[in-house]
Amino acid sequence: MRAQRILNMDLPVLALTDQVSRALEVMDEFKVMHLPVVEEDVYKGTVSEAQLLELDASALIAEAPLSEESIGMELHLYDVVARMGWSDVDVLPVVHEGLYRGAVDRAAVLRFLAKRAGWGFPGSTIVLELLPKDLSPGELFRIVEVDGAQVTSYNVAAVENSELLEVTFKVNTEEIESLLSSLQRHEYTVQSFYNAPELEDEMRARFDAFMKYLEP
Repeated sequence: MRAQRILNMDLPVLALTDQVSRALEVMDEFKVMHLPVVEEDVYKGTVSEAQLLELDASALIAEAPLSEESIGMELHLYDVVARMGWSDVDVLPVVHEGLYRGAVDRAAVLRFLAKRAGWGFPGSTIVLELLPKDLSPGELFRIVEVDGAQVTSYNVAAVENSELLEVTFKVNTEEIESLLSSLQRHEYTVQSFYNAPELEDEMRARFDAFMKYLEP
């Protein structure tokens, strides 16, 4: 999945001659904190809400500091997520040969994770905590399959201020009592589990946590 496949063409852009007050209104309407600045299809940069709030409402966007942050059309989605985390932005303009082609926002990434990466599939989510030396995806997947289920998504993240890893995976069934028992027999520590499909708000919280983990 490349950036060009998840472009948000409905996200508005700003002009250098727009006033700060209009830019803040648009950001509030579309629930974003960053917007691209474009003049005749040429990408000029990205402005942030935080920077605009330091300016007079009647000031022009041309007076605001602009970030040159952008991505190419062929960048893979996983790299898009990483760039969002490192840059601490919720909108990444997609630029080709200096021309603005659209933008990828967190909502588009969230939709991908729900529909294509397995986060939104029906089933149950299980969270384990373990040491890095005990991490064996092959063994974990085998335990799940022996129990008659399949893993539909899988993610590993470090536990803050700990040597442990948090392994979050989703299986295609809501009947997980037997699977939890199997995991415990194999000495896995089950931190938590959810027996229902993920709601959008919970998915957004997990995505934001994932973005925070990517920060250097």
